[in-house]
Amino acid sequence: MKIAVVHNRDHSGVINRFGQACPEKYGERAIIAVITALQRAGHDVLLCEGDKNMLRVIESFMSSDAEGRPAGLVFNMAYGIQGNCRYTHVPAMLEMAGVPYTGSDPLGHALALDKVITKDLLRQAGVPTPDYCVSSRGEQLANWLPYPVIVKPRHESTSFGLKLVTSPAELVEAVNAIVGEYHQDALVEEYIDGREVCVGLLGNGDDIEVLPMVEQDFSDRPVRLMTWEDKAHKAIVEPRKICPATVLSGETFTVSVQVT
Repeated sequence: MKIAVVHNRDHSGVINRFGQACPEKYGERAIIAVITALQRAGHDVLLCEGDKNMLRVIESFMSSDAEGRPAGLVFNMAYGIQGNCRYTHVPAMLEMAGVPYTGSDPLGHALALDKVITKDLLRQAGVPTPDYCVSSRGEQLANWLPYPVIVKPRHESTSFGLKLVTSPAELVEAVNAIVGEYHQDALVEEYIDGREVCVGLLGNGDDIEVLPMVEQDFSDRPVRLMTWEDKAHKAIVEPRKICPATVLSGETFTVSVQVT
């Protein structure tokens, strides 16, 4: 099968600059690992930028068959280039062009990249999540929130801009820094100390495979949460992963959802 691996490394393939630039990208080793695995499985693989030229490149690589059906698919590793809903751009372009792809559809990406909407949907479904508020001015919140709290951008992922704050002065500084750097509101959440366990789910609807649980072991580290430095493997002391995690019957956890 012809498979185009779409990613974003070069952000120059746009007509104009618009909105917030995407700070994320997959590491080169991860991209090479995916390409190598696909090639070992016998697939014909093309690496392609997810930019304004993408559809032209994909069409020349995997034109449809005689009956107009797709001759391949896209393995989507694109974070997007710019804008608040940048995750949606590549899958939306592929749907318009009729090219199958892996990962979430545009609606799933749009909902998941807005942390406030995601939290509201979780609550409507009966899933508890920490209390929160949204602000563009830290001074509005400084005197009534219980501390400590987590402050992070509303529309970013991978813990960009995340900070644990313990005082009104730190809150004002953190919120204003997010608004200034990321040009969006700050999400301020109740901090809940405890264990952090990740559970991967594969599939859709009733056909769901639950992967082994992975616990982030913070040991005696004073900041008991996953930071950008942890996720980018730049932390001095990175949490150790325990798999499978030991979870007792009746044990409760707060919930964070990531759609991929």
